[in-house]
Amino acid sequence: MLNPQPLNGTLGARIDGLDFRRQGADAVAAVKDALPQFKVLVAPDQGDMAPDDLLAFAEEFGQAERAQHPIWDDVTGHVGVKRIVGRDYATGIDVGDSWHTDGPPREKTQWFTFLQAIEVPPFGRDTLFADMVGAYERLSPPLKEFLAGLTALNSWGASKPEAEPVVHPVVMEDPDSGIKSLYVNQLYTTRICELRQDESDVLLAFLFRQTTVPELPLRVSWQPGTLVIWDNEKTQHYVVRDKPYDRVMHRVMVNTGR
Repeated sequence: MLNPQPLNGTLGARIDGLDFRRQGADAVAAVKDALPQFKVLVAPDQGDMAPDDLLAFAEEFGQAERAQHPIWDDVTGHVGVKRIVGRDYATGIDVGDSWHTDGPPREKTQWFTFLQAIEVPPFGRDTLFADMVGAYERLSPPLKEFLAGLTALNSWGASKPEAEPVVHPVVMEDPDSGIKSLYVNQLYTTRICELRQDESDVLLAFLFRQTTVPELPLRVSWQPGTLVIWDNEKTQHYVVRDKPYDRVMHRVMVNTGR
């Protein structure tokens, strides 16, 4: 039975005492119940999960993405489990240095990420998460009304120049709960479709800044074996590069079908 311990006043909870390799349907159901409330779940001591264990657990929540990624390779012999290494990328783009969420350049939007720490420094190289539900709720009613119905163009950019940009709502509404969240981000969103470029630039700059409002972020410190699960429709994240270290992570992204 999960007993999530909130990590701050807006998002995030810690889950202790579980081994996700051995937990049955009750644990999966409990995680599914907690994720909409907390948006980010931090589970320490999951270092015994092999890549196949991680993939199997993640696929209890949706279909894993197995397509080739423009930057990250699969863990050898484990298609669908990406090996995420902190380094300078060949494209010259450091995706960790911009607030972003992982869904927007993809056609579907509801992606859950399962990120397991394999090699991390004893301190530093944390990950920040921002509550984009809270970001939307802080906006004034007139601005919320203006944003309703607007759409934004999202692109992989230089990391995957051959990919066609995709259009998603500026404000995402969860069809099950009706909860709304801001769905534009600094890394992938290039413009608001219904506005002139200069108008779009001003509005996006304001919306991007909402990730840094002090009440919204959660800071997660990693230990080997820490597993973090998050909802990409309702959060953004940012890798803190305060320490030169080749951090190694295993990542599975799953889509719920939406």
